[in-house]
Amino acid sequence: QTQALPPPPLAVSQPMSSTAQTGHENSPTNTSAAAPDHADAFSEMGSLVHEGLSELRSQLKQMGLRTRKDVLFSTTEDFRRADPGRKRLLVIGCTGSGKSTLLNLLGGWRFVQKPPEYNFEWENKAGSAEKHADAAPAAAADGATVTDGAENATETPTEADGIPPLFEAGAGSDSVTKRTSFANLEWFGDSTRQLIAVDTPGHDDPAGAEIDSAEARDALGALAADLHNKLKAIKSINTVLVIHNDVVSNRLNPATYTILKMVDEKFSRAGRSVWGHVVIGYSKCNAHDLTWRSGLASKRTALQQAIRSKIPSCQVDVPVLALGGASLEPPPPSLTGGSCAEGFDELWSFLCKSPPLDCTELQPFEGADVKWKQLVDDKDEAEARAKAALIYVAVLFKLASLFVLLFVRACCLPRSVAAMIACGMFAFVVYTMQTAEDRSKVPRTPLFLAALALLMINLNTVMDELALLALFVSYIGPSDLKNSLRHANAVWVEPKLHLSKHLSQAEGVARSLASSALAASDPPKAAAPAAAASRSKAD
Repeated sequence: QTQALPPPPLAVSQPMSSTAQTGHENSPTNTSAAAPDHADAFSEMGSLVHEGLSELRSQLKQMGLRTRKDVLFSTTEDFRRADPGRKRLLVIGCTGSGKSTLLNLLGGWRFVQKPPEYNFEWENKAGSAEKHADAAPAAAADGATVTDGAENATETPTEADGIPPLFEAGAGSDSVTKRTSFANLEWFGDSTRQLIAVDTPGHDDPAGAEIDSAEARDALGALAADLHNKLKAIKSINTVLVIHNDVVSNRLNPATYTILKMVDEKFSRAGRSVWGHVVIGYSKCNAHDLTWRSGLASKRTALQQAIRSKIPSCQVDVPVLALGGASLEPPPPSLTGGSCAEGFDELWSFLCKSPPLDCTELQPFEGADVKWKQLVDDKDEAEARAKAALIYVAVLFKLASLFVLLFVRACCLPRSVAAMIACGMFAFVVYTMQTAEDRSKVPRTPLFLAALALLMINLNTVMDELALLALFVSYIGPSDLKNSLRHANAVWVEPKLHLSKHLSQAEGVARSLASSALAASDPPKAAAPAAAASRSKAD
């Protein structure tokens, strides 16, 4: 007989021990929750590396640009390296019209009339005096040409003095500005409004001259040629501000008319009408002076009609603005709290709305105007050589540093060590960006260190050395590098070694050897003149 087995005991569920529970949670099969965390970490790391490389790329694009604030740049090479991200304002006008005064006001300086003599005086702009005192040598080291304001500073400014005016301004019949130059300015000291202001030499008024007369064109030919070269170098502008200083009589002199016509001719290939970028500015319209306010609206209309009648290609009403800025201290009771900034606000709005006007397709010089182009080309070459005399020491130091870098990376630093240093520097960049409070403001020091660590890796080809040389030439500028080497040779090498004398002697010896070899290789032709001479003597 088969006995029935007793029923199995009821399974009593026991609580799992803490050890077993922990082991179960840490088992390899339960990684679904941890995987997204690692993926997010790697994604964030990749985004940080991408941001670092993007910042390095942008810094390389900015390398060599003339971005120093409140420094004048005047050579053609400087104009080629103007910051492409800023609006460009070109200012032209007659001698004494107030161009330099207006540009100083735009840059944040104050022009004040004070008792007891009530003479107009410039007030230095608040800022770091130490930075301004070092502006000249630092700008020269960066390839800048410091002119006007820095040259006329007879004393080193102190902290209480502040920064003196940049553009030299003065009253008289001779133009204070001697050459076309530009500066990076902040609109009335506002760091959020940055622009490039191009100052031009004042043109004289040939009294009684007509627009198409030879006298007017000869008086302005050199100025137009200088503007032609500098505008082609800067590639684009946004606004052309023509200064008109006779708001009372409202007479626009023939020289200014000639300049306007030349501007129209030069920009005929720009792709759009230049008159959409031109603004007329009445200068010296100060708040404490009420004379210029008389009939201002009718004067604007009359001036617009006069320009359209004189220049048929102008089919728009050119904006006419009242610009001043000088102040009186203490202000009169009737003007306390008043402001005369409407014209400047309109000018800034016009500048911001104006698209870039192409300057690379300017009308070339033709006919009699070719002589002015050659004259200005020679002047630009002389100016570039004068600039090289100021910066050649800094250029030679940077060139020596490049050769030291090439020697160290080729002979003293193994590739494996250089690669480890580069990886460590990139890790430092990522860590710096991750711990930074504001990632939009990436610190520049770790980025430059990472770039230097990458440059220390020596490849098996010569292409990396050529790339470094090309990067160095692009940073210094081909023209500045060539003229600096020429100046160093003329100052240090030639007086001691007399290389030009030895080269001329070697060239003479080479020519004599070449002529001797030619005579030896073809004796019949060489002996023919002698035989003919002997026959004529016998006859």
